[in-house]
Amino acid sequence: VNRPDGMTIYPTDAQKQASNNGYSILEKLTLANLRIDNINHTISVVDNRGGVQIRINGIVVGKQEMLALDPKEIAKIEFINNPGVRYGDGIAYVIDIHTRRSESGYTLGTDITSALTSMQGDGMVYGKLNKGKNEWSFSYDMSGYKNNGSKSTQLAEYTLTDGSIHTIERNDIETLSKTIAHEAKLTYNWADSTATVFQASLAGSLSNAPDNYRIKDIMDGIRHYRATSRDDDKRHSPVLDLYFFRQISPHQSLTANAVGTYISTQTSSFYDEGSPYQYDVDGKTASLLTEVIYENRLRPFTVSTGLNYSAKYTKNDYLGDASSLTRTNNNRLYAFAEIKGMLGQLRYALGSGASYIHYTQNDHRFHFWTFRPKVSLAY
Repeated sequence: VNRPDGMTIYPTDAQKQASNNGYSILEKLTLANLRIDNINHTISVVDNRGGVQIRINGIVVGKQEMLALDPKEIAKIEFINNPGVRYGDGIAYVIDIHTRRSESGYTLGTDITSALTSMQGDGMVYGKLNKGKNEWSFSYDMSGYKNNGSKSTQLAEYTLTDGSIHTIERNDIETLSKTIAHEAKLTYNWADSTATVFQASLAGSLSNAPDNYRIKDIMDGIRHYRATSRDDDKRHSPVLDLYFFRQISPHQSLTANAVGTYISTQTSSFYDEGSPYQYDVDGKTASLLTEVIYENRLRPFTVSTGLNYSAKYTKNDYLGDASSLTRTNNNRLYAFAEIKGMLGQLRYALGSGASYIHYTQNDHRFHFWTFRPKVSLAY
């Protein structure tokens, strides 16, 4: 069914029966300009217009929710190929999957992907319990790899100020790269039919890439020596996501969302090609994203307006050969209004968005306004 901003798709029972997660059902729909990879669990844009955003019942989701999705519960899929100003900059496509909710029952599942020729894998377990208006769900994902046989050869030619050519050849002798990551998520959802929905989710991720190194054999003119590089990286991040939806009337709805994130990163880097160079980074980032959207589906067109506020604070402490302390504070306020409708076979969208951005780095302050009008016609 065509819509002013795209189309609504109703998957057939045969497509649902032949699918086992959200990626596999989307793969069978052959959505224009999107490449769905059910093996690697990715969705990419072919025409490079921007990114793609995945939602389930209006809530932005990731890989864990897509793998835990039961295709048999899908009622319809909204494929929005003209998102307009509501979804902000950089979003070219939106896929919103609407499901029928079970009043009771549970779901347990696992998804494991393992490479046969290398030490690389991704494993996930998930579960969901429904009881009346309440739904509890969890997921745990562990991924990692280890590669100690990758080698490369590099031949570099440098043109010096006197016009002469200086050649350096670098050949890998020994390499090791490895990482392991854990991610867990708990979600509670309360829904009163389709009139009111509240959801709270708490997620946490932890990754560790210890002692990755590369030893190179270097020919620099008549000089012959070896160079070594080493890298360590550790990070953890908790995320709290709150979502609220209220159907005010058959045509009017209100949506609110708030996401708080904290990221801690410790990185160590060492490189020695003639002379050693080493530094450590202790990074901390805290961010808050809030959004309120009002929508009124009138008979000739749909009116939507909203307000988005985001704040992000970053502190990076560099120690060693590169020593500095960098603090940045970024605040952004974004307001938009939009009208979408259809005149016969003609689809149109008229909208505008305005942003106020305030940016501070150490003692330097910047602030500016941006305005984004948009007119779209499609037949």
